[in-house]
Amino acid sequence: MASSISNYLKLAEQFKQITHLKNIEALIHWDAEVNLPPGSAPSRHQEIGTLSETIHKLQTADNLASLLQAVQQEYEHLDQWQEANLDLIQKTYAHAKCIDPNLQAAYSIATSECVFEWKKAREENDFKALTPSLNHVFDLARQIAHAKADHFGKDPYDMMLDLYDPDRTTEEIQKVYDVLKAALPKLLEQVMEKQKKEQLIPLSEPIDEPTQEAIGLRIIESMGFDLSKGRLDKSAHPFCTGTNDDVRLTTRYNPHDFISGLYAIIHETGHGLYQQYLPHRHRDQPVGQAKGMAFHESQSLIMERQAAGSQEFTRFLSRILHDEFGLKGPEYTAENLYKLITRVKPSLIRIAADEVTYPLHVILRFEIEKAMIKDNLKAEDIPQLWNEKMQSYLGITPPNDSDGCMQDIHWPSGAFGYFPAYTNGAIIASMLMRRAKEQNFLISDQLCVGKFTALNDYLDTHLRYFGCLQHSTDLLYSSTGEKEINPNVFLDYLQRKYLGTLK
Repeated sequence: MASSISNYLKLAEQFKQITHLKNIEALIHWDAEVNLPPGSAPSRHQEIGTLSETIHKLQTADNLASLLQAVQQEYEHLDQWQEANLDLIQKTYAHAKCIDPNLQAAYSIATSECVFEWKKAREENDFKALTPSLNHVFDLARQIAHAKADHFGKDPYDMMLDLYDPDRTTEEIQKVYDVLKAALPKLLEQVMEKQKKEQLIPLSEPIDEPTQEAIGLRIIESMGFDLSKGRLDKSAHPFCTGTNDDVRLTTRYNPHDFISGLYAIIHETGHGLYQQYLPHRHRDQPVGQAKGMAFHESQSLIMERQAAGSQEFTRFLSRILHDEFGLKGPEYTAENLYKLITRVKPSLIRIAADEVTYPLHVILRFEIEKAMIKDNLKAEDIPQLWNEKMQSYLGITPPNDSDGCMQDIHWPSGAFGYFPAYTNGAIIASMLMRRAKEQNFLISDQLCVGKFTALNDYLDTHLRYFGCLQHSTDLLYSSTGEKEINPNVFLDYLQRKYLGTLK
């Protein structure tokens, strides 16, 4: 059998090497965020550029075209995983081939440098200092988007979206967001009016970082994450990266608000669980990778919002805070913690936003980056536009750019098209949990005692194990029972959770 697919096996071996180099690149980026001394940054930027250029050259090597052609003669002998993998390799090759290697290397260096400058500019609230490098990143991103658009005959912004949410289009996302923009302002008003009548006790005593980390690690283990194949560290912006057997989680801590750091950990652990339970047999191939960031965000948000944001889980959290960490004040009762976790109020920072207002933060960014790619929006125009949209959508204006348009790492790092995945992921998460609970009534009962077994079993069976085998529409249908991202399922979930009667 192996001889009948010998060319496919050669192709797979080549992409195994590419995957290993991408894994190394991810860990180098992790190290830059967590450990890199400031004086080492210039050399690291060049190293990242060299590695990125090497990967790009391997993805566009001269022998790939002939190998891809030869594999077509073996197609009838491939199984469904190999067929899907071949399709993904062809797509990867086509996307890489239409980008000049020098442009790819320049983009990697520019984004690495821009992230370094963003950290300093954000700390000093100096957007003007960031503007030149950000404009350089914007310019290179536009060149890449238009090169791909010309090659594939598609919309430039769609080409950026495809990197993070395969098979999705701007038009589809706009349709979903139009529903949310129409419904959320009224819902927000109703929820805030209801919550005015609730009594809650704010957190008062500071909790040091070691204690917060210990609480986080306790929850990580209860969620089913394998800490022998992963770790938790600090960074300026919480994130998850790595491979199936080496997943790196990061968070940031606030001594006066342990909830924000803990729920960032839970969010990133959701990503990590997806990474750890992707199909092991295909781990070195494109078909064994995650199915885009909308699905990835659904895995983080089903854990952070649907599971850990439930009354059931809050009972467990209250109990371990009391019994294992000595946090016994009235602010740590299950009822009060749930009120704190589900507090709804327009806020400046996206990652700290509640479920009701969060989509508006994403819609704002979606609209701005669309204009950046399609209408040549310049970096210097962003602060005013950002503030106008914040006032229009959330009724608040940032007092400074650090809490406004400089709060996210995405644009400095070149992640254009990523933001929509957050809200698409939140909607998919609500669809997933609805379906999972229909099929397994134990999920809620287990969350009361801090067990995620039933939920993980559902996600493994219906989503994680499939990797990139299926088209996004097919994976959505098999895991949620819906063929399209349905904002009304998400709105119904918010309505029940925030306006329904508390148990």
